[in-house]
Amino acid sequence: MNSPNRPAIYLNQFLPILPKNKLEQKKLIEWTAQCHLQAEKLNPKSTLDEAGLSLMKKLFDRYAVKQNQISQRYFECDDVFKESFTQSEIYIVNEEVQSGADILQRTQFFAERAFAVFQQIYTQSKKPDHILHVTCTGYISPSAPQRMVVDENWKHSTAVTHAYHMGCYAALPAIRLAQGLVNEDVKHVDIVHTEMCGLHMNPLAQTPEQTIVQTLFADGHIKYTASANKTADQKNLKLVAIHEKIIADSTQDMSWVPAPWGMQMNLSREVPVKIKNELKPFFSELLKKADLDYATAMKSIFAIHPGGPKIIDAVQDVLELKDEQTMQSKKVLFERGNMSSATLPHVWNEILRQSPAAGTRIISFAFGPGLTLFGSVFEVC
Repeated sequence: MNSPNRPAIYLNQFLPILPKNKLEQKKLIEWTAQCHLQAEKLNPKSTLDEAGLSLMKKLFDRYAVKQNQISQRYFECDDVFKESFTQSEIYIVNEEVQSGADILQRTQFFAERAFAVFQQIYTQSKKPDHILHVTCTGYISPSAPQRMVVDENWKHSTAVTHAYHMGCYAALPAIRLAQGLVNEDVKHVDIVHTEMCGLHMNPLAQTPEQTIVQTLFADGHIKYTASANKTADQKNLKLVAIHEKIIADSTQDMSWVPAPWGMQMNLSREVPVKIKNELKPFFSELLKKADLDYATAMKSIFAIHPGGPKIIDAVQDVLELKDEQTMQSKKVLFERGNMSSATLPHVWNEILRQSPAAGTRIISFAFGPGLTLFGSVFEVC
């Protein structure tokens, strides 16, 4: 809960930036499966015969996130449109290389595309006093926002803070950082997410877990502003409370680790189960911080980071939510896939686009490595 002496903080001026490419989920799954098959055929260490390769294709048929759960995904890399994997930029597969480009090449790709996203944002947006750059899919120094603010056209000092490597829940700690800056009289703080999850597939990683990961995640970019004042021309989200908890005995259930070929995600089947077990007491603690009673809270809209269809269903089941309370989360997952940290801000933007009444509460949940639970309460104003 915001203390009486702490100034309010408002989120507003949401600006999504669409990645360069879009393809329906069914075709992306087919391309991903073909990339894996080609890599395994050329892998000198492979022990798979034709029957084994056929079973590998069935892995995608069984475990890939289906078209009725995610209709399409956006991505920056053009490789899916190349005639041959030997012509690919990131997912090059040939007799010498089967795991695609190395992490340096993928980072360089990220750096240039992230810079292009920032250029696109700030042809449309006022230059801020401070930029918080949020991502877990590419790091380089100087970063894209640092390259932006040294440009002579900015003509004033903009500070930059990096909020990196936190994964899917990172929007909420970024807002917590922005709250501190706004409380220190920084007038205009922009939070910018540039996530390119599509850069981090390993064509030699063939497990049910990796099949899910590689057909769930997508690229996504979004900017929004944190300020001490509401904007008069559009709806705002006023921060009421924010809460975090790291679940005991869960460090092995989700990880995001640099590897020679890129960023490797590990995701266990226990994640939805552990979230379900911890969610009710966590929810009670969040409501206490917000000074909000349960009956009133249950009339809210719920913005759930769609880590996957099972995550949204788990939260909805535990809290006994109605479908209309989670429809924006499901809509974003269906239309965009999991964009890591950029996903929850896209859900907030979708909620605001539907012009909810002033006073409507938005209760948010996000989950990531740790396992970390993050929650917040906003009020539309």
